[in-house]
Amino acid sequence: MACFIGGLFGAPLARVTYARLFPAPEFVAGDYSKLYAEAGKPVVLFSTSTCPYCKQTRALFDAAGVQYADYVIDESESAEEKFKTLGGTAVPLVFIGPREIRGFREAAIRNALALTRSPPPAG
Repeated sequence: MACFIGGLFGAPLARVTYARLFPAPEFVAGDYSKLYAEAGKPVVLFSTSTCPYCKQTRALFDAAGVQYADYVIDESESAEEKFKTLGGTAVPLVFIGPREIRGFREAAIRNALALTRSPPPAG
């Protein structure tokens, strides 16, 4: 019985402690040029029609004047298939330049946008 109680209360505490010690990365780097070519836009968003964080991501892009493709996975089977092919498990899933950003991470999104808009270094 003590093991059950210990596991019942200890497991969530262990998970939270692990997440604090080893946070998920802000982004994953990769070559997403094929995705951008298929979308015809420099930024790609996978979202759902009811997700509040997806709505915040769209608002951020619209306010910044970002051209983006929005694949709404609960309204399109092909969008959902593409989402799953890319390893998507939660929305929003954002692709900007060489970065894949999972979830609404405003600072990471803004940083990625700034990097894609920066002119190449002279020299």
